[in-house]
Amino acid sequence: MSNNSVSERAKYLRESITHGTKAKIAELNKQPGFNNEVIDLSIGSLDEKTSNKIDEAVIDFIKKEPSTIHDFCPVSGFHFLRNAVSERVKRLRDVYYSPDDEIMITPGGIKGAISVVFHTVLNPNDEVVVPLPNWPHYFDMVELHGARVRGVYTDHFRAKGITAEDLEDAITPRTKIVILGDCVNPSGKIYSISELESLAEVIAKHNVERENNGSSPIHVLYDCPYESHILYQRPATISSVVIDLKCGRKYSMRDCTSIVTGPGKTYGMHGDRIGYICSAKSLIRHMEKVQVNLNSFASTYGQIATYAAMQPDMDKVASERARRARRNLSFFLDRLNQIPGLVAPVPEGGYFAFLDLTSLKEEIQAKGYSRADDFLLNEARVATISGAHFAENVPDMDYYVRVNCGRSRGVLKDASCRILRSVDDLLALAG
Repeated sequence: MSNNSVSERAKYLRESITHGTKAKIAELNKQPGFNNEVIDLSIGSLDEKTSNKIDEAVIDFIKKEPSTIHDFCPVSGFHFLRNAVSERVKRLRDVYYSPDDEIMITPGGIKGAISVVFHTVLNPNDEVVVPLPNWPHYFDMVELHGARVRGVYTDHFRAKGITAEDLEDAITPRTKIVILGDCVNPSGKIYSISELESLAEVIAKHNVERENNGSSPIHVLYDCPYESHILYQRPATISSVVIDLKCGRKYSMRDCTSIVTGPGKTYGMHGDRIGYICSAKSLIRHMEKVQVNLNSFASTYGQIATYAAMQPDMDKVASERARRARRNLSFFLDRLNQIPGLVAPVPEGGYFAFLDLTSLKEEIQAKGYSRADDFLLNEARVATISGAHFAENVPDMDYYVRVNCGRSRGVLKDASCRILRSVDDLLALAG
């Protein structure tokens, strides 16, 4: 079929980073003469399996209500699930969203939830502010809607993320969405409530100005798939912030914020592909219209599994999974930080680590590699994701890699040994 038949937006989509890496790993593992298969630290999932309680709950529901599981359900999701989500959000974040008209269940996981928000809010040529480095798929998803990403890279991305000053500089008359969230992928940055208040002040000021001149407000997409991997503190959220403006008015960020999340990273429910949105009633009403025309409603099986995951007794399961993942992360980073030239900062949250190999840049280039991930894949046979994917056109990112520390301790130990050997060989060759 002629390439002319493909839409301009589809034609220029990037290849999937994770799926592309998996394909590259499969090819390398076919090569003759290698005894060690590639260790995959690219995909962002835990080795730990999903709780049996979730599986058993689905089986029990099918036995008791087989007609429900095969029937149509409300576009916004089963009400009992929305009620469970509402209670879970209140327990976790101390923010209440009504299950009747402020919560919507989405198919396609959190990516599906983000897509619904984009379809509902974005117009062609709108701009979306994305702090960098960040999840690569934002770019393609925004561009599919005819909008544009305004990436904001800062060298203080680990400690501060995007600051109020950075945000003020990035906002233009075309700005429609600002993307924020918990445990930013790949840095693990967690915004404190004071940092969110500073960002909210900027957004509130612009939104009041826009309201006065009749233009569209700036919306906040608060993306938090790793919310259960924030330990020892309650996750802050910008929707709880109320700003006292100089004009004497109070501005509630709840009115312009959509929280998107789901059970995938928390409970290992990646294949269930369930996400959910917590947002203002006026927006949810439009989101329902968008969703019914995209793909009707979320899988009933996935919804039942998610309902089981949202129960209060599962909060402890989520916390225990997160603590075990964090212990493995600490074990892995302790070993990596003993490797000359490799810097492995401990992230504030989550189970990813964003490794810095820039001090080995010259040696890696002399070995024939232009990026650190290619060096690690071919020399250490450890698959990672290049920092270049998280912040395009930022040369320093070529020598950063994101690694998934959610693997078992044995796998992480093997990976650290391979990386140490490859770096030792690299430095010996250079010396």
